[in-house]
Amino acid sequence: MSKPIQSYSFSFTQPYPSFFTQEMKDLINERKVEDEIDALDRTDEAVQNMLTYPDAEAILNKIKEESKYD
Repeated sequence: MSKPIQSYSFSFTQPYPSFFTQEMKDLINERKVEDEIDALDRTDEAVQNMLTYPDAEAILNKIKEESKYD
């Protein structure tokens, strides 16, 4: 009688770190903050370059008109 063949079975999984490490997440968030600050700077510059403020003037004129009747 022949002996049964003994065999081995194994598996191996290479551990890979996640694609988005904490450092990458921090860089992404930092970039988002920089983009928001840039947008605020552009808005501030646009407001500073305005010669008149029609919406604000309309509100002030309305308040002045209403205060005349008080």
